[in-house]
Amino acid sequence: MRGSLVAAARQRFALPVVAVAVAAGLTACDDEPSRPSPVAHVLGEGDQYVALGDSYTAAVNTGPVATTNGCANSTVNYPHRIADATGMDLVDNSCGGATTDALTLPQPLGPDREHPPQLDDVDEDTDLVTIRLGANDDDMYLRIIQCAQFFGAEASGTPCADADAAKGEDALPLALADLEDSLVDGLEEIEARGPNARIIVIGYPHVIPEEGTCELLPLPADDYAYARRIIDGLNTALESAADEAGVTFIDMYAVSEGHDICGAEPWVAGAAIAPPGATAWHPYAAESQAVAELVLDELEEE
Repeated sequence: MRGSLVAAARQRFALPVVAVAVAAGLTACDDEPSRPSPVAHVLGEGDQYVALGDSYTAAVNTGPVATTNGCANSTVNYPHRIADATGMDLVDNSCGGATTDALTLPQPLGPDREHPPQLDDVDEDTDLVTIRLGANDDDMYLRIIQCAQFFGAEASGTPCADADAAKGEDALPLALADLEDSLVDGLEEIEARGPNARIIVIGYPHVIPEEGTCELLPLPADDYAYARRIIDGLNTALESAADEAGVTFIDMYAVSEGHDICGAEPWVAGAAIAPPGATAWHPYAAESQAVAELVLDELEEE
């Protein structure tokens, strides 16, 4: 088991000022994909793009539904925006509720229905793979949602952190270390199936504010730090796995600072959806647009 996640904190570095400025100008009200200025990209018309991920990639309810496969992928999620801007042929295999197991195993979607393994469409002809997964492993993100639902803002102390601690002092760090292992295995499988593909790993955005509380994020005040540790741990796992695989990592946590659930211009909806155009606890279209801009920056020809 890799030990890089046991450290309590890590230093985060800001992305280039130009990229941050582009993303910061977006608002949560974006419900149509904005068209980037024409630029030359290393990938384009006729190239094959496979998007892997969970509901933070599918971006449910941010726009029209793109598929009838039960995953409710939006036509304005970041994979579709990237494909629209480059002309690549997209297979969007992201699906709400997906774990890293969904890369190689069918994902149950209900009685007599399942989503095929997300890696089924990655092969020697694949030119680009983007992946953002991990929040559903070991119910990691669900812990934050349940903390709000079961305890709420009126609870005192740290009941959510205490519940995790009752499983063992190292329960959360060990779960995150297991996630990193799963992500490394997943990236190795992508490389094996798609030896010619450019792989880009995408982090999760700010969900919890650095300071303060708000009604849209009804956690016990002292458990905000616990929720923050989960999001930070998810991103550490993704970045560490990308580093080990030698592939690109896009740090959405750095770019989305100030756009958390409690922010004036949130990129993530909280317990209530305001403004409209998202699913509770999930990204608005602005977050998808920010991801798309940064991926397109990575694909620009020099």
